[in-house]
Amino acid sequence: MAQVLYVYKEIEVFRQTPAKKENRQETTVSYDEKPGIQAIANIAADLAPVPHQYATWARDYEYKRHGTVSLMAGLDLHDGHVHALVRDRHRSRDY
Repeated sequence: MAQVLYVYKEIEVFRQTPAKKENRQETTVSYDEKPGIQAIANIAADLAPVPHQYATWARDYEYKRHGTVSLMAGLDLHDGHVHALVRDRHRSRDY
């Protein structure tokens, strides 16, 4: 844990000294994954609020299932760019 926190601290030092991406010699990526996300869709359109009756948007409780997907994402800690990948399967070689 201490080594991971040290990497984040080093990135903060690099951010304080502006450098162009072309001249950068290092790339530090923080990676995370979320397997088994439910892919769902609404069956009916959302209902708009009605003045003096419903203050917020209403959504039907029914939905259609489209299976599951896996989300794998990497965050470039130097410039904040997110590298995201959504796939039907969860394999390490996909990322």
